[in-house]
Amino acid sequence: MDEYAKEIKPLKDEVRLILMDNSTDLPQKMRLIDVVERLGFPYYFENEIKELLKKFYTQLKKSNFVMAYDLSDTASFFRIFRQHGYSMPCDVFYKFTNNKGKFKESSRSDERGMLSLYEAAHLRIHDEHILEEALTFTTDFLNSISTFSEQARLALKQPLHRGNQRLQSQRFINFYEQDFESCDEKLLQLAKLEFNRLQLLHCQELSQIKEWCTNLDLARKFPYIRQRYVESHYMSTIVYYEPQYSFARVLFAKFYVLLGVLDDTYDAYGTFEELEGLTDAFERWDLNSIEKFSQDYMNNMYEFVINTLDDVAKEMTSIGKPYAIYFAKEHVQRLIRNYYTEIKWMKSRYVPTFEEYMFNGRNTCCMQILGTLSLMGMEEVTETKPYIQLLQYNKVTIASSNIGRVMDDMATGEAELARGVRLATSVECYMKDYNMSKEEVLQIFQKIIDDAWKDLVNEGLLINQCRNDDDYDHLSKPVYDRILNLARAAESFYKFGDGLTFVKTTIKQDIVSTYVP
Repeated sequence: MDEYAKEIKPLKDEVRLILMDNSTDLPQKMRLIDVVERLGFPYYFENEIKELLKKFYTQLKKSNFVMAYDLSDTASFFRIFRQHGYSMPCDVFYKFTNNKGKFKESSRSDERGMLSLYEAAHLRIHDEHILEEALTFTTDFLNSISTFSEQARLALKQPLHRGNQRLQSQRFINFYEQDFESCDEKLLQLAKLEFNRLQLLHCQELSQIKEWCTNLDLARKFPYIRQRYVESHYMSTIVYYEPQYSFARVLFAKFYVLLGVLDDTYDAYGTFEELEGLTDAFERWDLNSIEKFSQDYMNNMYEFVINTLDDVAKEMTSIGKPYAIYFAKEHVQRLIRNYYTEIKWMKSRYVPTFEEYMFNGRNTCCMQILGTLSLMGMEEVTETKPYIQLLQYNKVTIASSNIGRVMDDMATGEAELARGVRLATSVECYMKDYNMSKEEVLQIFQKIIDDAWKDLVNEGLLINQCRNDDDYDHLSKPVYDRILNLARAAESFYKFGDGLTFVKTTIKQDIVSTYVP
C-alpha cells in the first residue's frame, strides 16, 4: 500500500494541475472530467470537478444551452451534468433530429456519438420523449454492431448510469488504453495504480469479514443459510468503492451477512410457531428477559442479531454517533415485522393484492435498512436528519425499493420455490389481480423499473437546489448516492438471474474481477 501511495502522489499532482490550469477550452476540460470519473478516481479531485462543473453550467445556461458541439460531446456533457445534479435540458439534442423528430440516420456513422447518446438517454426523466427516441435509436444501432464491438455489447448489457461503477471503471481502463488517439499515459498509469491499490484494500477488508464469520462460527450455527460473506462484501463495494469508506464497507458487509441470516431463516427454514416466538422476542429485544427457545438455531439467531447490534453500538459511540444504532435497531425490528407478515400470509395461504404485497415487499427488499446501515460508517454523515429521512417513505427510497423488489421477484421466484419459499411473489400477485399472463406482467414490470430509474434521476436533479434544514423530502448528495448505488446493486445482482443463489452462473466473474489481480 505504501509503494502504491508513493507512485500515485506525483501523478495526482500532475492531473490536478491539468484540471485547474487556465485553459478555457470547455470541451477539452469536460472530456478530462469524464475520463477522470470513468477511470475510477474522481474522489481525488472532487472539489476541483465540482468547481469546474458549476462554472461551465453557469456559462452554458447564460447562452441558453446553445452548443456547437458534435453528438459525442453534447451527449457526454448532458450525462455528466445530470449525474452531478444539474438539470441540463434535453432540447440540446433537437439539432440532431430531422423535421419528423427522428434522429438523423447520418448519426449512425458516428459510433462514439451513438454510444455517448445511448448512455445519456439513461439519464432521462418522465416525459422526455426525445430521449425515449434516442434510447430506441441507439439500442437498435448498438445491437447491429454488437457482434464485432465489445463496447456495444457491454453497454447493452449494463448502461453506465445503472451499473456497478467499480466494474465500469475496470472496463473503461481497457478501452481507454486501446484508444491511441486520446489516451493520456499519465491518466492511464494513475488509473491502473489506483485500481490495484483499491483491489488490495478490498481484499484486506474481505479477509476481515471472513475472519469475523469464522470467529462467530456462523457456518455451524446456521448450516441452512446461503453462506455469502464474499457476496456481502462485494455488495459493499457497489455501495461505495472509494478508499475513504473502508470502515463503512466492513460494517455494511457484516450487516448484510446478518440480514442474509434473517432472510433465509424467515423465508425458508423456521416453522410458523418458531418464527412467531422469535418475532415476539425481537419486539422485547432483551437477552436476559426471555426463556431459552426450543430450537438451537433460534437461540443462536437471537443472540447473533442482538450481540451484533450491541457491538456496533459501541463502535458508533466511539466515533461520536451513539444515536445511529437506534435507527439500525428500528429498521431491523420493522424488517422482522414485515417478514412475520409474509409468514402469516403463507400459513393462511393468502395471496395478497399487488399493492398489499408491494407495501410490505418494499421493506423486505431492504433498500431502506441498507441505506441506513450504509450511513453509519461514513464520516461526513454526522447528523440524525438523514437517518430520520430513511425511516420515512420518500421518492428516492420508494423508487430504489421498487427496483429492488421487482427485479428480485422477477429473478428469484422459481429459485425460492425450489429452496422452500412458498410466498406468492409480486409477479403472481399482479397476474391474479389483473388476470394477465406472466409474459405480460414481466413487460409491465420492466416499465415499473424504468419509471423508478426516472424518478431516481429526477430526484438527483434536485441536489444542487438550496433548501432549508426543515426540508426532509430531499436527500443530500452523500445519502442520495448510497440509495442510487443500492439500485445499481439490485441491477448487478438480479438483472441476469438470482445472483445470491446462483452465483456461479450470474455474478461470479464480476466478483472475481473485483478481487483477483
